[in-house]
Amino acid sequence: MKKFYLLAFLTLASLSRAQNPEDDIPNFNFDDYFVEPKFSLSVGTRTLNGTKSSFAGQGLVQSSQSISDEVSTDVVRSYHDGVVVRDQRDGATDGKTNTWGYTDARQVLDDGATMSFHTYKADITDSAMRSKDPGMSLGTELVVSRDMGNISKRLQWRLFAGVGINGIESSVRDSVLATITTVTDKYSLDGQTLPPGLPYGAPSSGVDADGNVIETTVYLDRKPDSRTTTTASNNTQVTNFWHLKGTYLTMRLGPTLIYSITDNLRFTVSGGPALVYSGTTYSVEQTLVPDTSDTLVTTVSETEGNNLSGYYVDATMEYLITERAGLYMGAFYQSTGTYVQTITENGSSYTTDVDLSKLQGFRAGLNFKF
Repeated sequence: MKKFYLLAFLTLASLSRAQNPEDDIPNFNFDDYFVEPKFSLSVGTRTLNGTKSSFAGQGLVQSSQSISDEVSTDVVRSYHDGVVVRDQRDGATDGKTNTWGYTDARQVLDDGATMSFHTYKADITDSAMRSKDPGMSLGTELVVSRDMGNISKRLQWRLFAGVGINGIESSVRDSVLATITTVTDKYSLDGQTLPPGLPYGAPSSGVDADGNVIETTVYLDRKPDSRTTTTASNNTQVTNFWHLKGTYLTMRLGPTLIYSITDNLRFTVSGGPALVYSGTTYSVEQTLVPDTSDTLVTTVSETEGNNLSGYYVDATMEYLITERAGLYMGAFYQSTGTYVQTITENGSSYTTDVDLSKLQGFRAGLNFKF
């Protein structure tokens, strides 16, 4: 019996040594595999104040100047308030034309005996500068940063690079001083009566009380009886509307200091160089209100891009919701210089000064660690 027990013990011992090692339960130490995230991504908005703009320059507004001289016949004279065209009758020798028209009742002079036609030109001589603060601009920002290590128990630092986009829009409308030049051509109606209704265009016809078609064409001389040119300076007839609109992209990088107030609340300070690309369209709408007929409007514009450089600082509070996500809110200051944009078109020369040297605002958004 003793030999049986000894044999059973030796058999069990050998079986235990022959057990498959894959059946052993391993002991994992997960602490050896944990890697603390080093990068952060911040996505948010920023409101911006401090952009300034000013407008200045001189321009030209004019109507059609295709009026030839006052003695030529069989030419087309195109005025702001009408037109006198070559006669369309075959073999007519009376020196008149049956093809012309006018638009404004104020063109009829001397109790209906004379027609007047005009061209207008306004040379804007105003030298005053108008300034405007565009106000608050709402934009977006994206910032990537990397943890660089601890300076002390509660103080650490990181490097960041970010990009932000904001819009810019500013406008001013004001009356401007201008010299108005008016050319007036007068034509005699030779006792003819103009038919009612405006605008009037000859040849013309109408219907009598019996329904019969009758000719109502009034004939006009093929050349004016007289021409006069007058000038007057005032700030009541011409209005300018200066308008600047565009977007600027801010790129910035530098170090960030992080102070841990509590496990979840941190205070950060960042600063560094900033680069700005600004793309803007500058336009000026010039409006002349003449003595007769419709308002004259001329618009000149220019689109261009400018590169600026400066610096950027901000102070921000961060609250960690989890180990990898949090909220941030802070204030910033940015100085990135000024630039001048110019319009030179159709006899006009206008400038706008855009000042981005004292920008300030608030930023807020979400942080993610990865």
